[in-house]
Amino acid sequence: MKTKPSQTGMAMVEALVASAVLGVGMMGAVQLATQGLQTATDTRQRLLAHSLAMDAMDCHQSLRPDCPVNDQTTAQATPFTRRVELTPRASASLTDITVTVQWPGAARAGTAGTPSQLVLRSSRAAVPIWVGVSLP
Repeated sequence: MKTKPSQTGMAMVEALVASAVLGVGMMGAVQLATQGLQTATDTRQRLLAHSLAMDAMDCHQSLRPDCPVNDQTTAQATPFTRRVELTPRASASLTDITVTVQWPGAARAGTAGTPSQLVLRSSRAAVPIWVGVSLP
């Protein structure tokens, strides 16, 4: 069986186009998986930072004497720095509590890793709310 001269080499062109399409598809799948892992890591670190901040906030809300003020903790191979600021208000018997947790952010493609931070703010009364309440 003879082939027509105009169709000579078409199988090679079809194979090259098919491999290019397959390569682009595979690169997209790898990029999607990498982005998913990056998002999971960021979420895990943010949850750890939130847990550390809530622990410090709960401790200062309950007026315990051994509450952390400035400390550094390593959790799941990531160093977290926790800073607590207590600011008394002059006009009321309230104290403002600000808890800041910082950790090194992940370096993304084309950017340097910048520190990530989480800030929680609350207030506490100088006199507990239950003082002065009488039982029936």
